[in-house]
Amino acid sequence: MRRLLVFSFDYPPNDGGISRLCAGIVEGLSFRGVTVSVVAQAANGGSGRPAPPRVPEVRLGPGRPRRELQAWRLLRKERPGCPVLCALWYPEGMISLAAGVKPVVILAHGSELLAPRAAWRRAWWRRLQRLVLERAALVVSNSEFTRRLVFEAAPRARAAAAPLAVDHERFSPGDRNAARARFGVQDKLVLGTVARLNEYKGHDVVFRALAALEPASRDRLVYLVAGQGPAEDTLRRKAAEAGVGHRVRWLGYVPEADLPDLYRAMDLFVLCTRENRDAREVEGFGLVFLEAQACGTPVVGARTGGIPEAVRESEGGWLIPQDDVGALAEILRRLARDPDSFRQAGAAARRRIERECTWEHYLDRFTSALASAGIDLG
Repeated sequence: MRRLLVFSFDYPPNDGGISRLCAGIVEGLSFRGVTVSVVAQAANGGSGRPAPPRVPEVRLGPGRPRRELQAWRLLRKERPGCPVLCALWYPEGMISLAAGVKPVVILAHGSELLAPRAAWRRAWWRRLQRLVLERAALVVSNSEFTRRLVFEAAPRARAAAAPLAVDHERFSPGDRNAARARFGVQDKLVLGTVARLNEYKGHDVVFRALAALEPASRDRLVYLVAGQGPAEDTLRRKAAEAGVGHRVRWLGYVPEADLPDLYRAMDLFVLCTRENRDAREVEGFGLVFLEAQACGTPVVGARTGGIPEAVRESEGGWLIPQDDVGALAEILRRLARDPDSFRQAGAAARRRIERECTWEHYLDRFTSALASAGIDLG
């Protein structure tokens, strides 16, 4: 059956990692000759990302619960007659199963599989989650770590891991000097993080590592922070308290079209996410690591969640223990002392992306996972 319906409330031109993943699946499968259609919500903004292929779309009005009710009525009435790929177990997976469509395939990303913070919600939420995941024909996770989370939530679920990939043609090495000029950092060695501004993303680990450096090394570095989020004021205060506020440049929201140049401007990408399951804080994989590496930029990540599956040591990456300021500071010292070796590491990272992390690799893994559940997309 070479047909697929993708059901995602996160879909271009709206932003986000789930949006990019679903669009990539639509693009790739369409190119391979699969007839793909989409159910998504109406645009609520976006970054001008290149549109996915022209495929049949149904756009639902914004606002909950109206859009969920619209989706349920649509699926129940139309009965797609092909596999339905749901971006999340809730609400898309739950709506699809409630509408009686089969087979349902659900994408799993990480934190959405953890128990809610509010104690009063946990029991019924866990029961609902287990019901949906175990009734799905297949759950496709973004890493082995996330696959284990699926089984913790729903022991009888059928789950397979298809580690993520990156558009290695859009995210590619380029004119590093021009990229630095664009962001005004021509005369510095550049660290960078692209992430939502939440405390668990570990920006403060970078602040403290910078503060631990000798002045001669610290003065060579600048730290670009891209993203928005609720912890911005707290993080700005922590940078100032660490004495490195003047070393940090807060870029705010960076449109997706500008991300490749941002990665190219960096000498080192850093993301030290903490894992705190009780607070639903975890990195299921970390697509930004692949994006940076595809641009020829080496990366540092914390050895938490699914990050070790996105970062490979000795191939353009370093993994450090959670909150290990000293380990990160030592890497930064090496960067200040020998930046050429980091450019070589970036080249090695790019080679790894080309070898195993392109969209063609992902689609092979994705379709193989579906075939294992009896869903043949060719």
